[in-house]
Amino acid sequence: MKNNVGNNGFTLVEMVIVIIIVSILSVVVISRLSNRNSFNGIIVRDQIISLARSAQQNSLGRANIELTITPNAAGSNVTIATKQGAAVITSTTLSMQSLTLEGDVNTTSSCTGGGSNTISSSAPMRIAFGELGDLGGSGVVGAGYPTAVSSAVRICINDEVSYSVCVSPTGFAYAGDCDV
Repeated sequence: MKNNVGNNGFTLVEMVIVIIIVSILSVVVISRLSNRNSFNGIIVRDQIISLARSAQQNSLGRANIELTITPNAAGSNVTIATKQGAAVITSTTLSMQSLTLEGDVNTTSSCTGGGSNTISSSAPMRIAFGELGDLGGSGVVGAGYPTAVSSAVRICINDEVSYSVCVSPTGFAYAGDCDV
């Protein structure tokens, strides 16, 4: 004779696993929905690095390749473009909501104190690459532009080290403080 008493419930282990999975999913979803602006700095930083590296590659064997960083007049968007003369090679426009951009040439101190030159629509940042991929005269327009690069070009985003960009005199762009 069979015993028809079945196991219709969940075990303690199954319940704990379900709670852990639901907790992980809820943390990920809530963090994505809570503050979308927290990713703007990372996105802008990564695009600047990507287009700076692209500009360096495009400059090899050529001359006069320039990366320009230009916020619009309202300060809501920033256009990052790679140009050869007047011709645009690549360009992207990103949201600049809650971001401030500042830049310097030959300043390698931390971005925690901010840059000395605000990047704006009337004073864009220009980074020039020579035919060997190294930097030529660069800087924020109106702030001694163009300045010969001897140590680095620094772009500070919201005065935070994790958002900052450094371009070495050899033309290599990377995230973080300038350590040259």
